[in-house]
Amino acid sequence: MTRRTMAGVVIGGVLLAACNTPPPRPWLRFRPAGATNWSTAADGTLQATLHGVGVTLDLGNRETKIHVMVENGTDRAIEFKMGPEGAQPRSAIGEVLLRPLAGPPGTSGPDMLPYNCMQAQSVDAAWRGTFFIDVPLGRAVTVGQTFVFTVEARDAAGAVERRSLPLVAENSGTMPADAR
Repeated sequence: MTRRTMAGVVIGGVLLAACNTPPPRPWLRFRPAGATNWSTAADGTLQATLHGVGVTLDLGNRETKIHVMVENGTDRAIEFKMGPEGAQPRSAIGEVLLRPLAGPPGTSGPDMLPYNCMQAQSVDAAWRGTFFIDVPLGRAVTVGQTFVFTVEARDAAGAVERRSLPLVAENSGTMPADAR
């Protein structure tokens, strides 16, 4: 094979690979956009206590847009609802995973369940609820769009405690082609 033919094969292979590689996708993240009644932890997560249950909200998690962890260390079940105020998405906005707080490694619980906006989800005593909210409005969010995300807790007596967080969508660069 001549050098010219070899160079043509190499250039053709590079062009073929470049044409079949997906472009990087914009990576939209949310950030607080106003006054809030959440406290900020050293690691940047937002924290609150509702009916004695610790709630952590993480906006920097690469796997999900809004990551909410509810750790019920109390001796009673607490019902949680969360989602954007004023929105009524018709499809699931994310998923929830329920697991016991303590136990041997590999202790499991129910399968991950779809989570709808403001759906009542009971987190039993000594259990953790991890909410992965990927599509908070039930549709794609655009850069600069704002909404108020609310977490609500109701105890067995019917008392309700709420925490709200105004959020704005911003572009945080691009995700690598192989990232999800």
